[in-house]
Amino acid sequence: MGFMYLKEVQLENFKSFGRKIKIPFLPGFTAITGPNGSGKSNIADAILFVLGPKSSKIIRAGRLTDLIFNGGKEKVNQCKVSLVFDNKSRRLPIPEDEIVLTRKIKRAPLPDDPDNYYSYFYINGKAASLSDFVQLLTTANISANSIVQQGDVTAVVEMGDVPRRKIIDEIAGVAEFDKDIEKAEKEEEEVKRNIEYIEVVLREIKNQLRQLKKDRDGALAYKKLKEDLERTKSLLSYKKKIEIEKELMGVEKQIESYQKERERYEKEYKRLKEIYQKKQIEFQELEEKIAGIGGSEIEELKEKVNALREETIKAKEKINYFTKEMHEGQEEKKELENNLKKIIKQLTQQEKRRGDVEKKLKDLKKEIERNEKEINEKKQSVAHSDEKAMEITRNLAKLKKEYEKKKEEIHELELQKDRLLQKREALLTLLAEIEEKKNTYEFEVKDIKWQMDGLTKEERHKVKEKERAEKELFEKKKEEAEIAEMLKKFDREIIRLQRELSRLRAKEDASNYRRATREILKARDEGKIKGIYGSIAELGEVEEKYKKALGIAAGGRIESIVVENDRVAAECINYLKKNDYGRTTFLPLNKMVTGKPRGKSLLVVRDEHSHGFAIDLISFHEQYRAAFWYVFGDTIVMDNLDSARKVMGGVRLVTLDGELIETSGAMTGGSVPKQVLFGAGDREKLEEIGEKLREAMHQQEVLSEKLIEVRESIADIEKKLHSIDVKRDDKIERLEVQRREFEGKLRVIKKEWEDKKKEEEEINKKIEEIEKKIEEGNSIIKKYEEERDALENKLRKLTKKEILKDIEELKELIEKKKEEERNLLLEFNTLQKEIEMIQERKEEMEGKLKEIEEQNKEFSTQIKELERIHSESKEKMESLMEVERQMLGKMKGLTKERDGLYKEIVEIENKIDMLSTKMETNLDLISRAKSRLPTLEQALADVVMEVKDIKIDEKEIPSLEELKARIKEAERKMEELEPVNMRALEEYERQDERKRKLEEDIEHLKQQRQNLIKLAEEVKKRKKEVFLNVYEAIKKNFEEIYAELSEGGEAELALQNPENPFEGGLIIKAKPKGKKILHLNALSGGEKSIASLAFIFALQAYNPSPFYVLDEVDMFLDGKNAERVAYTIKERSKDAQFIVVSLRRVTLNAANHIYGVTMQDGISTMIGNVDIENVEEIVEVK
Repeated sequence: MGFMYLKEVQLENFKSFGRKIKIPFLPGFTAITGPNGSGKSNIADAILFVLGPKSSKIIRAGRLTDLIFNGGKEKVNQCKVSLVFDNKSRRLPIPEDEIVLTRKIKRAPLPDDPDNYYSYFYINGKAASLSDFVQLLTTANISANSIVQQGDVTAVVEMGDVPRRKIIDEIAGVAEFDKDIEKAEKEEEEVKRNIEYIEVVLREIKNQLRQLKKDRDGALAYKKLKEDLERTKSLLSYKKKIEIEKELMGVEKQIESYQKERERYEKEYKRLKEIYQKKQIEFQELEEKIAGIGGSEIEELKEKVNALREETIKAKEKINYFTKEMHEGQEEKKELENNLKKIIKQLTQQEKRRGDVEKKLKDLKKEIERNEKEINEKKQSVAHSDEKAMEITRNLAKLKKEYEKKKEEIHELELQKDRLLQKREALLTLLAEIEEKKNTYEFEVKDIKWQMDGLTKEERHKVKEKERAEKELFEKKKEEAEIAEMLKKFDREIIRLQRELSRLRAKEDASNYRRATREILKARDEGKIKGIYGSIAELGEVEEKYKKALGIAAGGRIESIVVENDRVAAECINYLKKNDYGRTTFLPLNKMVTGKPRGKSLLVVRDEHSHGFAIDLISFHEQYRAAFWYVFGDTIVMDNLDSARKVMGGVRLVTLDGELIETSGAMTGGSVPKQVLFGAGDREKLEEIGEKLREAMHQQEVLSEKLIEVRESIADIEKKLHSIDVKRDDKIERLEVQRREFEGKLRVIKKEWEDKKKEEEEINKKIEEIEKKIEEGNSIIKKYEEERDALENKLRKLTKKEILKDIEELKELIEKKKEEERNLLLEFNTLQKEIEMIQERKEEMEGKLKEIEEQNKEFSTQIKELERIHSESKEKMESLMEVERQMLGKMKGLTKERDGLYKEIVEIENKIDMLSTKMETNLDLISRAKSRLPTLEQALADVVMEVKDIKIDEKEIPSLEELKARIKEAERKMEELEPVNMRALEEYERQDERKRKLEEDIEHLKQQRQNLIKLAEEVKKRKKEVFLNVYEAIKKNFEEIYAELSEGGEAELALQNPENPFEGGLIIKAKPKGKKILHLNALSGGEKSIASLAFIFALQAYNPSPFYVLDEVDMFLDGKNAERVAYTIKERSKDAQFIVVSLRRVTLNAANHIYGVTMQDGISTMIGNVDIENVEEIVEVK
């Protein structure tokens, strides 16, 4: 397959080659010769141009654009060079036999840069980059080092020992090692700085953790207590659930029992009511007899006695009430006075604590200001020493001002939040207390009910009996007063109605109804016959001026009876027949027909003297129109007889004076007889007044009887009350009083609980608003902290470690003191709030005491006045009662029978009342029981919701008292821990996690730093090893090549510092044959060149390239040395391609191929395969 070689060089407008030209090359040794200035070295420059040096000076040009041909008439703007490699050996990792690398320079002047250009790279015609070239050629060991230019041999001699050593550095790749070492050292330094910064932060966090630990421990204990409290409350809710379920079951059973009782009561009530009505009739008859004998004096006397009795009872009740209120006021006053003493003592203690905290705050503030001044002085000293540090310090000061301002805002918000939290905690405590009171009151009410239910049947009966008796006594006394007042009103009303009735009856007597009509109307009024509406006279209303005319026009039909239908009419007729009451006309509405006025009547009615149709001049209900048409038809009412005569004939007329002209022309007139008139007797009014009078008299009788009954009942009830077991009743009464008291308190406490709940909701809303503002503020603070940390890091790099340490320590101290200041400020604000609350309570208690004193004073005055009234009323009542007893004695015989009957009535009435009361009570009990169901069901639903997610073993539930005790104990312990900073838990965990991560980061960074230090040492060691390996190989090559070039001479390479070769240079020593060892500088010119060439060849031999380009390396050699060099190249060309630019014959003789370069018209041209014999025709050779 052979080895890789440069197959062709293609030039276009490159330096002196002004047109396109291809220079083919073959393997082996190719020599290029030509006159000086012909451009032969430009071929080497072209090859070097493609291999990629960035500096134009290496290619012997001021700038890359100078490589563009500039010798033609027209200016050329670009040049291009392509190297064609034979790649059959696949030394270049591209699966093609021929690889073409092209580089092009193109001018692209810009206004501000007229020499601007663009450089283009191509691999086999495809766009590439310089790095692509370098990467590809490196795989074949092809680089700029494959080309030895003019002066390179001399440069080896003239360069210093260190630069000469650096040539080996480059071959050994030391630069890459140096980069790795530099990178590792930079990273190690950065890691070190990071460690120092994190350690500063870590110290600050540890200080914060020490401060937070106390709060955290308290918060943990508080959290544990709160969890226990919630668990206990859940157990309490579960206990409530069990109680409510039992109560629900009990209520449902009660409802069922009450409903069965009610059915029995209703049946008995109906039976007793029938007996009562019969006895009442008998009693009424006796009462009428007694009323005939007795007088109004007894009634009047009884009224006075009852009035005095009522006044006495009311006075006594008020005295008892005011006495009780005074006693309760005194008890409340004692309790308030005791509490006030405690409050005053507590106020004094809190004010003292506030004073102490205020003093501590002032002292701490001074200390913080002093420490901050010290920090500022140190920062100023740093700032004044460096302008950059001063700028950073100014920015830090500005940032700190904004930071502190925002911190203060957040602190104020946190204080507000803490105050609200404390208020809420106090409110929650109060709510818990209220809840406990509510539960206590509910329990007490339930307990009282249990106690009352626990009484024996007989005792319950006595309790109910006494309650009923007391209630009945109160109601009876109230009823007595009401009846007395109503009797007076009925007396006045009866007198008024009697007068009105007399007037109407006199009027009715003048109406002259026939007997038949009167009897039918009476039957209607008595309800004997239904469906009778009344007579025509009753049903119509007529103006006074038309009464006579319409009465005459109606005639006998005015007594016609309007009935609902013909069935009623038939019933009325049969009634008249049966009783022989005579005859009358009936008008059944279902059969009556309404007529229409005749033609003549329609003409007459328009006459100026006509008043209209008679039927239109009477008012009646529209349903009676057919009946009234039967009576009047189309009769017309005229002014007088004269006007009637003018239109008479064919029409029925009647005058206002009562003259009647029939349709036939018949005329009736004269004096008017007594007759039935419309509205005569005002029957409806008469009946209405009569009914009212009867009702009033009946009510008077009933009320009179009722008054006697009530007064006798009062006496019986009072006896009954005295006969009940007072001692046992007192206990029941006490329980009842307690029940009412606790029920009242329960209503008040529920209202208070609702109000406090609303207040809690408002506080929660405010807390949410403040937390939102705090969160926004903390975001800004975090941003400030990041900016501050960045600035402080910059300043830290500019600050001496000693000053930095002092500043950090002062910062830690300030932060610690500020934390203490915040805690003290929080404590101060808390104390201030507590003092305000205590002061409010103190003022409230003082006001309450004053109110109680004034109230008791008022009560005392009222009691004295009531005792006087009670005494006087009692004396008067006893005197009147004695008179009453004496008067009643006279009627003893008459009243005995009545009293016996009365007792029976009262007994029945009591039974009825008792049943009625039982029924009402039963209904009330059912209603109350049913009304309790929604509340209990809702309460059950609430507690079910409270305990639905909680697993509870009923065996673990202790008693209600124990649960309450646990809750109270937990709340007490929580109160002792308050105020609690619950955020300390989260903050501590956050800071502790941050500490842990930072500690991990430090450990990681320390390990990383150690690894980097170790890596740097290993790289340095590897660098030295690699360098020494390369050095030893080149040294061996150099010794062998020099011996070959100098025909047995000796030479060596030596390091100035073998232990640390990178701190010294590389020395070349040579011993030409027959001479002593000399340093390179001590050799002759030819000897220097041989040594330099041996060094160059030794370098190339270490890392062989497939081809080499040597530009006049034999320039300074004598003939003998030039021949040895040419021979050496010839031998080496067996393994690599050599292209040598030379003017030496010995070199040309040794070459396998010779190319000539000439200059024509300023353009270089090539002559291929020049014969060595004819070479002098081209160039003068040495």
